Amino acid sequence: MSAQVLQLAINALAAGCIYAVVALSVEIAYESTGVVNFAAGQLVTAGALIGLSAVAYTKFNFLPAYLLVIVGMSMIGIVFLICVYLPLRRQSVLTIVIGTVGVGIFIQNVMLLTWGPLPKSVRSPMGSGAIKFGDVSVSLHVLYVIGVTALLIIGMYLLLYRSSLGRQFRATAQDPEAATLMGIRVKQLYALNWILVCVLSGIAGLLFAPMWLVDVTSGDNIGLKAFAAIMIGGFGSVPGAILGGIIVGAIEIFGAFYVSSAFKDALVFALMFLFLLVRPQGIFGERAADRA
Repeated sequence: MSAQVLQLAINALAAGCIYAVVALSVEIAYESTGVVNFAAGQLVTAGALIGLSAVAYTKFNFLPAYLLVIVGMSMIGIVFLICVYLPLRRQSVLTIVIGTVGVGIFIQNVMLLTWGPLPKSVRSPMGSGAIKFGDVSVSLHVLYVIGVTALLIIGMYLLLYRSSLGRQFRATAQDPEAATLMGIRVKQLYALNWILVCVLSGIAGLLFAPMWLVDVTSGDNIGLKAFAAIMIGGFGSVPGAILGGIIVGAIEIFGAFYVSSAFKDALVFALMFLFLLVRPQGIFGERAADRA
């Protein structure tokens, strides 16, 4: 493998990790409540911009700054629960989805009033250093992104599939009334779910912010590509969301280099449409008949 291809592969993995984290947050919302969260992109931007202010407030002390981001995103999760999910949970899924879209627009407008429209640069806790492996130069932040994503994936896997809490999440999503009769505290689980969804999105914002300039619309494209990753990997599949994110990152980086940066997004969504036509369940998803 040439140094150039290896360099591109590392950058693709870093970008794919960010898409995978956002896709993972969408999948957790779906696994736990059966709702598709279309405000994922705005939540990513919120995490990045709250992180920008928190880092400045703590005078570049990143640990307390990131703790502030987690607290802030948790509060947004509670807002989601109180303003969207609980009032609408007995309505159709489509109604709740429209509710998430409305809250996303609201969050975006609040960010516009708070931080303004101009792009901003965000510092990485790893600084601007890089490590050279022969002719390949890897920034410390890219390694940080890959490492944090790996820890998040392991943590979410253990939570969802190797803990009683994960079983309670899935039971609540399938039948809230039966879960209540079994003694599961459904409302507390809903609150924890939306907090987890928003915190994951916020962490994705912290990971991507030092790589690109951030404005109030930055997360929109990331959210769309996360949905493309889910469609490719398989809706309802956590491993599919992760693999789909990495595939989207690879198409974006290699497409921009070998085809054109103007067509990198088109290539991603062209692959998504191809999957919808040929294999609509995605790589790891199940057919509707299999679910039934």
